[in-house]
Amino acid sequence: MRRLRRFLEISGHRKRMVFEALADLIFALIQVRLLPFRKYSHRLGTAHPGEFCDEIPQDQALLKDIHWAVNVINRAFGGRFTCLMQAMAGKAMLNRRGIPNSLVLGAKLNRDNVPDDEVDTGLAAHAWLWAGQLILLGVEEREGYLPVTSYFSQ
Repeated sequence: MRRLRRFLEISGHRKRMVFEALADLIFALIQVRLLPFRKYSHRLGTAHPGEFCDEIPQDQALLKDIHWAVNVINRAFGGRFTCLMQAMAGKAMLNRRGIPNSLVLGAKLNRDNVPDDEVDTGLAAHAWLWAGQLILLGVEEREGYLPVTSYFSQ
């Protein structure tokens, strides 16, 4: 009940952002869970090796709203959406607004913390999303990951 009350108190703009983030996260979840990466990677933008980001500063308030909306939905679902799903949802929201962005896929050697039910491949992967000079999503866990490829959209 408290969540509903808090939701009703936010502005109409932020409510629309929450619904948009929900739809984009569900679409990203469906793609990631049901399709091989090669089937949806072309929708992510132009591929570049390494980390590629646009240096043009963007509207900070809008970027914060997108970050907030994606995180609100992810928390409401108990953190079920992976970094790739969150970055894909944020990218879709930025693309709709014509904001240049870059989804970066990174990897690092990971010999620790492999659950017993998973095969130890020795690699860990992470995705993060650049918008202008700001890492919009995925910045918290980015430490130690080397950029492998970027998908840029203008």
